Amino acid sequence: MSNTTEENMQKYLLLIMAVSANVAQATNTVDMEPNTTAQQAAVEAGLRLPVKFEQEKVNTFAVSERLLHHKVPGISFALIQNGEVSWAQGYGNISASSDQAVTVNTVFQAASIAKPVTAFAVMRMKDQGVIDIKADIATYLTSLTLAKGKQTSEAPVTFKNILDHSSGLTAGGYQGYEKGTALPSDIQTFNGEVPATSKAASVETTPGTVVRYSGAGYTLAEIALSDTFKQPFERVMDAWVLSQVGMKNSSFAMEYPQKDGIQVALGHETPGTTITGGWRVHPEQAAAGLWSTPTDLAKLAIETSKAYKGQSKLLSQASAREMLAPVMPEQDLSEEFGGQPAMTFIVAGEGEQFLFQHGGGTLGYRCFMVMYPETGDGAVFMTNSDAGYSVGFEMMRAASFVYNWPNFKGKSFNKRKVNLEEQAVFIGEYPFAAGWQVDIIPVAEADGIAVKFPNGDIYPLTAVQGENTYVHEDTGVEVSFSVVAGQPEILLYNQTAYKKQ
Repeated sequence: MSNTTEENMQKYLLLIMAVSANVAQATNTVDMEPNTTAQQAAVEAGLRLPVKFEQEKVNTFAVSERLLHHKVPGISFALIQNGEVSWAQGYGNISASSDQAVTVNTVFQAASIAKPVTAFAVMRMKDQGVIDIKADIATYLTSLTLAKGKQTSEAPVTFKNILDHSSGLTAGGYQGYEKGTALPSDIQTFNGEVPATSKAASVETTPGTVVRYSGAGYTLAEIALSDTFKQPFERVMDAWVLSQVGMKNSSFAMEYPQKDGIQVALGHETPGTTITGGWRVHPEQAAAGLWSTPTDLAKLAIETSKAYKGQSKLLSQASAREMLAPVMPEQDLSEEFGGQPAMTFIVAGEGEQFLFQHGGGTLGYRCFMVMYPETGDGAVFMTNSDAGYSVGFEMMRAASFVYNWPNFKGKSFNKRKVNLEEQAVFIGEYPFAAGWQVDIIPVAEADGIAVKFPNGDIYPLTAVQGENTYVHEDTGVEVSFSVVAGQPEILLYNQTAYKKQ
């Protein structure tokens, strides 16, 4: 994910930190066989929640229902089958206050999915001998001198460890800038100089020793590529990846969404309010500055899969395999990352179940891509809402059932009865060491208690099998409680907090 999903807790919170919609359908981009039409209709009518309770009927929903429920103005979806875009469709509107329908050509912020696009270009450069991804990044810097940190001559910062987030550079991402405000240069962004709002970046850990999501690393790569080619970053990316892959509705240029003929989906916050100016501007292009469509991102996923199987004319099989190899296979990071971190992607599974995936989130936008390279199947969705993951993953689950994917089916639980008096001990405030807090409050819904998050979201909890274990039906968020030496504690997102006394 992008700028809001750097630290592990932020990354998990983004999935649940959850926005009015009218629903209209748009023309898709491909001619469809009758069976494809039926499958598309089944996906559109089969959206599913992440939680199923045993012995209860599974409810399914139409896209239009869930857009309205989650207050998401629009979503665009592309389905990949047998290595081709089988169908693509837009749903809803470009903003909560507009009746302009989202089409397959409507552009969204791709957020952190900009990173694998950047990585694809860099690996093509490696294939053609333009750069050595294992050489000291200083070799390619002419406009910036990287300050001495934890890097050494034996463990320098390189393109490779930047791409796979093991560079040791400052963790975190970027919040973007309101339209009309002063924008920093790449160097000002990296150095934390006015008008940049980000802090100065430095090499805080020895490169190659730990995986930490770093937008700053990608900004350093952006500077190095611009220095090497003596061109603006967006031109480098257009030449090396966008034009080569056929991503005709994509651009890293900051002015792109304001060009004539470009229909932009405006970003929205969770309550349904449109982002001031429609979207935040991201001068940190390599990390979060791509505008795109699901169809274009699907083309990148397909080309990466072809390369993985040795069938691409653009990227070597060796480079694709390097991109999709776990960064530190000796460390089990699957629980922390939802899979093993690879070069910008998260990978999981084996054989035909092997997949690579990436999500993205900037203010007002959420997007996600997944691809099974051995089978040539996958999907991409893009939404114009901070709540977009909710409807997006409900649609992914529908696709998984229709196309029989091995993942994205949700989880099944057995309900249990609760003792309301015993449960009441868990009501209260729970401050976490990371500086955030949740409240457990009484509610009339579900089993009588709910988690209230810092942004105001309230998740009613249903008691499930397991001592003092609960789940939120709409998101699949799991919560468990215990009492240690008379003090209640909560386990949420693999983080523990004690009830404030």
